[in-house]
Amino acid sequence: MRRLSLLAPALICLVGALVYWQGLRGGFIFDDFANLVDDPDWKATSLAPAELYRAMALGIASDTGRPLALLSFALNHVFTGLAPFPLKLTGLVFHLTNGVLVWLLCLRLFTLAPGRLTAERMGCYAAMLVALAWVVHPLQVSSVLYVVQRMEVAAHTGVLLALLAYLSGRTAQTTAGAIAWPWFVLSALAVALGLGFKESALLVPLYTFALEVFILRFKTADNRPSRLLVAIYTAGIAFGLTLFVFLILPKYSPESIYAARHFSLHERLLTQPHVLASYLGQILYPRLDSLVFYYDSFPVSRGWLNPPATLISTIALALLAALAWLAKDRWPLVPLGVAWFFGAHALTSNVVPLELAFEHRNYFALLGILIAAGQVLAAVGARLNMDSRRTLAATPVALLACLCAIQAHVWGDPLRLAIALASRNQESPRASYALGKQMTIQAGENHSSPLLSLAAKEFEHSAQLPHSSALADQALIILHARTGQTAKPEMWQQLREKITRRSLGVQDISALHGLLDCRIQHRCDIDDQELLDTFLTALDKNPRSAVLNSLYSNFAYFVLRDAELALVATRRSIDLDPNTLQYKVNLAKILAMTSPEAPELIELLTAIKHADKHGIYCQETSAPACPLFWD
Repeated sequence: MRRLSLLAPALICLVGALVYWQGLRGGFIFDDFANLVDDPDWKATSLAPAELYRAMALGIASDTGRPLALLSFALNHVFTGLAPFPLKLTGLVFHLTNGVLVWLLCLRLFTLAPGRLTAERMGCYAAMLVALAWVVHPLQVSSVLYVVQRMEVAAHTGVLLALLAYLSGRTAQTTAGAIAWPWFVLSALAVALGLGFKESALLVPLYTFALEVFILRFKTADNRPSRLLVAIYTAGIAFGLTLFVFLILPKYSPESIYAARHFSLHERLLTQPHVLASYLGQILYPRLDSLVFYYDSFPVSRGWLNPPATLISTIALALLAALAWLAKDRWPLVPLGVAWFFGAHALTSNVVPLELAFEHRNYFALLGILIAAGQVLAAVGARLNMDSRRTLAATPVALLACLCAIQAHVWGDPLRLAIALASRNQESPRASYALGKQMTIQAGENHSSPLLSLAAKEFEHSAQLPHSSALADQALIILHARTGQTAKPEMWQQLREKITRRSLGVQDISALHGLLDCRIQHRCDIDDQELLDTFLTALDKNPRSAVLNSLYSNFAYFVLRDAELALVATRRSIDLDPNTLQYKVNLAKILAMTSPEAPELIELLTAIKHADKHGIYCQETSAPACPLFWD
């Protein structure tokens, strides 16, 4: 066992590296483009403290800022630029580190968990297999090889360190003469580390509460439940519920928050049991064709029997929770694992108007189910000899590794991945659009390439699917324009219908931005009247969209050559969103080109310099105003 303890970390890292290696050769996908490829703010070019600080303070938006995630991306960019391979390799290093931490965590859990079965049947070998299964489960591929999800992976480095430190602190509390408080300080620091990458680390108190309920039982040195510890968790639960009821719920309850989604708050919450049941299916029966990445075609629950899977999933989850609770005395790791699974989805399956489902949301939840399954397998094999038990336990891990290697290979080529995802989920507008986009990239400037006609068919298919955004319609128009064809009026009309059926979403804004950029850069011959009608239609439906008014300003100035209209639209965007400095910069640029002597311009430049804390728009100067970085 001592030899296994020394070899286990190396084996976990070696097997993980071999399984994922082919996937490192892949490219960017989905949110990688908006958050990394197209965003200049995080792309540091030197190790100068000011440069790194600027990268940490800007970039991927969230309430906490995710500064450590941005710093890690910035450091990648300093040394290797925007090359996908090293970006993915860094994410894999974080994942393999987490695999070793999972092994250590399982070792501690199997030692601390009450019950004769746990102590006798689940030791170092079992901990290693659980860690290996977690590392090489094919569900993890879209966390490890999806570059932007380094945020999720690295956040759980902090989560796992926090749990290990917490267990050490609690162990110290039950040991005479041991000092516990430094471990709790380290646990809090680890949570802060995780929060620097993503908000997922906020769930650590839920995980430690489950540890107390099912494993530690709130006991300290006298082997009795600690009243202080019970009081701390009771107060924490009360505080969390108060925060949710009076702060979070009112924030996300208004219908306007979900205006850009094709589901309401009620429908989102009603759909989540079906989502969680689907996750369980992917964990316990990981078919590669079920790993579709894009879940935009996931059925929205409009009622308990619409679809019937809503009620069936809810009953199944309730039974799972009940059975886990009944097993708490004999098999304590089962309720712990189930609690961790549900707890891991406490943020993403709640009231926040996120996408309905994503595979990477199971990064930690997967561990809970594997720990629970490990205890069940230990019970099933209790009467077998040692060799049989080890073979029985190792076989599914080997199968998971094979499936993960195949999935990683698929991710190793952008076109191969796009074809696989589109074939696995033919009802997904995003998957079909992504395949068409990848085909146009592969075709390059070869306008006679057969890939372009195939791409057009994918865009047409995507545009006709329910809940599709305007992106596919935009892609069809641009494809026609770039290949010397005239976009049909029906294409423009369908695009306008998409952007008016609900409040303007991120993908609709992206579609309008793509059309405008293609026209301004003279990369495609677009009908200006059709584009004008599209902007006017969008503004009529979304008059209070600051970003839409800003895009319209650019259209007015660079396409219509109407500076006055551009000024009106830019001032409108500032009125709607006075905190976005870019809109004021846009106004300053227009004034500088039309009225360079205007007093308003001097005042505006002074205000921009004062607000531009990171030096993005202004150079250091002693003048009251600042020169702008012009495109």
